[in-house]
Amino acid sequence: MEKLNIEYKKALKLHCKSLIVDKVKSLEEAMESAQQSANAETRSTAGDKHDTARAMMHLEKEKMGTQLSQNLQLLKVIEEINDAKSEAIKPGSLIKTNRGLYYLLISIGQVKFEKENVFVISAQSPIGKIFIGKSENDKVKFNGSEMTILEYI
Repeated sequence: MEKLNIEYKKALKLHCKSLIVDKVKSLEEAMESAQQSANAETRSTAGDKHDTARAMMHLEKEKMGTQLSQNLQLLKVIEEINDAKSEAIKPGSLIKTNRGLYYLLISIGQVKFEKENVFVISAQSPIGKIFIGKSENDKVKFNGSEMTILEYI
């Protein structure tokens, strides 16, 4: 990528949002399937086996409910991010370094977008905290290696 631009950043944000929306949909489908299984289990078995199966399904649904809640929270964070460029790097900044692209949005990890690998990270992550407040040409050190911030938007 030559120079960062706002269209690329907006498209990347939409891409990240769609990844989370897909997770939300699959969790909702899994929870619905688990509920249907629990309902079928009620009619088909009895005794201790029934109680154990229901307890396991209940735990699984709780786990999926927690994941669903977390992903809905991530969507909320994405919506609240301001895309405007600021005087220094802040949550929502897309950062080009000599070691790659970083997007301070939410913790997703490495994402392939338009032939680029982008590290989509949270501003609360260790490396995200290092970027906050920095500007172009600043050097940052993470895990023993130094990076230079070439530009950000």
